Amino acid sequence: MVNEAAARPRDPFANKVLEQADIMRDQVARHLERARLAARLTVVGSITDVAPVVTALARTMEKIHHDRGVAIEVHADVEARFRGERPDLEEMIGNLVDNACKWASARVAIDVVRERPDPSRAGQVLRIVVDDDGRGLSPSEREQVAHRGRRLDETKPGSGLGLSIVVELAGLYGGELKLGTAPLGGLRAELVLPGA
Repeated sequence: MVNEAAARPRDPFANKVLEQADIMRDQVARHLERARLAARLTVVGSITDVAPVVTALARTMEKIHHDRGVAIEVHADVEARFRGERPDLEEMIGNLVDNACKWASARVAIDVVRERPDPSRAGQVLRIVVDDDGRGLSPSEREQVAHRGRRLDETKPGSGLGLSIVVELAGLYGGELKLGTAPLGGLRAELVLPGA
């Protein structure tokens, strides 16, 4: 929609769309800046149990996407803990699972595992993998969707900001989001975060 509006600079409706898109980007930027400040000011002593968050989000997303018949399968290590704030974890996982449900044909799988990447280092790594059985994305499409405000398909609901928000929040915690191909055939979103 934004791309179409940008192509019509003299259309008043197109200008309104661009104006609203700028307002949304500003709101997201403010939200992310608040998260950055909170991450800097908060002692990284906040610990969040991951399994209850994932389970609750899966139930919610199944209800939201009930009309499409999407089934969500969860495998979460009950000992998995995130070294960070619960609302940030909910936002990251919520965006990934909602995105997977929008694109899935019928199935979404969520796996949560704890790892210790290097035995000589202290601390665990939390790996949250969200797979869907949709069409997936090519490598160039995966690169595009991680940039703020870029959308590949205007027919799906949403602002197109979900994955870029996940990338930003994960980065605040020293984590990252990797996109690849899921064994189910669709997109794999792999969120790596500090564990506790």
